[in-house]
Amino acid sequence: MAKKRVVAIDIGTHTAKMVQFEQSSGTLRLTNAGVVTYTDKDDKQQVTESIRHLWASLGSPAQKGNLLSLFDRSDLEVVLALPRSLVSTKRLANLPTAADDQLANIVAIAAESELPFQIEEAIFTYHDVRRTPDATSVELISTRHASVASYLDFLEQIGVSASAVTPSMIAIAGTAANSGCTQPTFVVDIGASQTDFCFIEGGALRFSRSFRLGGDKLTEHISEELNVNSETAEEEKRHIPADEAPTSAWTAQLVGELRRSIAAATAHRASDGFDAAEETDGVESARLSETETELWLCGGGARVPELAAVLEEGLDIPTSFWNPLRAIEQQPNIKIDPQDAEIKTILEEWGDTLAVPLGVGFSTLDSTLQPSLLPQEAAATLTQTTRQRQIFATAGLGVLIVGGILFGSYTLQRSQKHRTEMVDARLASYAQPVAAAQAQLGRELALTEMLAHNVSPLDILHALSEMFSDRTQVAWTNFNIINLHEPQTARITFNLEGASHNAINTLLRALDRSGVFTNVRPGEVTTISQNRKQIFQVQVRCNLTASAVRAFAKKRYPMPQPQIDKTAEVAELQIASPSSNTLEFENKKPEKEE
Repeated sequence: MAKKRVVAIDIGTHTAKMVQFEQSSGTLRLTNAGVVTYTDKDDKQQVTESIRHLWASLGSPAQKGNLLSLFDRSDLEVVLALPRSLVSTKRLANLPTAADDQLANIVAIAAESELPFQIEEAIFTYHDVRRTPDATSVELISTRHASVASYLDFLEQIGVSASAVTPSMIAIAGTAANSGCTQPTFVVDIGASQTDFCFIEGGALRFSRSFRLGGDKLTEHISEELNVNSETAEEEKRHIPADEAPTSAWTAQLVGELRRSIAAATAHRASDGFDAAEETDGVESARLSETETELWLCGGGARVPELAAVLEEGLDIPTSFWNPLRAIEQQPNIKIDPQDAEIKTILEEWGDTLAVPLGVGFSTLDSTLQPSLLPQEAAATLTQTTRQRQIFATAGLGVLIVGGILFGSYTLQRSQKHRTEMVDARLASYAQPVAAAQAQLGRELALTEMLAHNVSPLDILHALSEMFSDRTQVAWTNFNIINLHEPQTARITFNLEGASHNAINTLLRALDRSGVFTNVRPGEVTTISQNRKQIFQVQVRCNLTASAVRAFAKKRYPMPQPQIDKTAEVAELQIASPSSNTLEFENKKPEKEE
């Protein structure tokens, strides 16, 4: 299964945070994280260099479209968070019922009259779609084009293109939902200059707002009251409890803002026209005033000592400090196990401030529709750039493949040529011995041909004469041989004349027993009178046996008998007789012959 990777970036007032997720086989892993600080957000050069350093600390994950990504099945997205203070929201109710593919056009038409600024300079999207049989309602999210462009410019300066821009309140709601938030909950993320207030019910964002009160305000107040510099005031606010001066004044302002936010969330929930009794999912819920709710605190400003206890007493709502990193660690499908010790230290120190980047990652990996405020021209540029990179990477890969084929062909050709030359050289070295062997073989074949026995008519006549030495009883006439050059097919025909019928029969039996002739076929015996004597005549046909050639060769070329030294043989046979009747023999030298 292909991996999907997301790098979520949150650029705050004094810190920039990045987290990297990897999703594979149903498991989500937090594989990397980083935080950098800077003193002045308005110093774009300082912020850009800090973000560049942060990006490098993550190992500079490769963007989609380069050549290596063709061999990497991982899908990487870079998503940027946009502060809630730069975003406007409005519930668009009583929209016509429409399918999802038509709803975007309907929202675009309705948004033209509802946006708080000119349509030409606006970027908008929507979420939290609610339907009834008669109408549809959506939450419209909008911002100025220039606001998004200023944040995207930080990434463009380091050569990174964002694929989406997620509002911070959407990210906070996503983190809360993934950390087990089931009942109505107020999440308060106290940053350096702004505080984001989110109301989450049923695992979805129902209301949000941002107000200008954060940790910097507390630092300024302590600095003025105690007459110390900013660095000392920053250190002191970590030790002064929330209900003690001078922190108590800041805490009172925070309580007031939270009361207004809770009242606004209650009014928004009551007036949106989509109470639980009317919702299509049939989930029942009561008014906030009748429902048990709780409040979660997170962010750097929430580290003020005893702040949760003071807010719980002032708001009369159960309040607790919420570390989103520790909350999501409890989920079985989310793993946080970086091997790098430095990353572990970062997570331990900054975990309570990562609600926004964590939520950006969760929102991006969610398969459902997630709102994005990425400008259309930036999305088009990203698509075009990705396509160009893919084309370039594909072309480069094609060049590499063609080059590899050509180089391989050249190498193979050189290798084959070298092997051919080696074979030719070896064959050349064998040429002289082969020529000598061929000459020797020719001489041996010639000698063999000369020594080979060829059957002649004389061999046949000689064999016949040996079988019948008495010529007074039998005579041969009209001797004829056909195909004698092939003894297996040679046919012999001759006439016999005998003094008696018995003499002819004796001759025929001798032919059958000879071992030289076979298929003896005599014709009809006739008689004639010659010189007042009766002569018996018969024509005989026969063939040679397979062993006839060897028999004729032995007769023509008899093997020489081994020569035996007669003197030595006589000496060996002359053995002296024993001198006694026992089996003992006397050793005597044999007598020499005269």
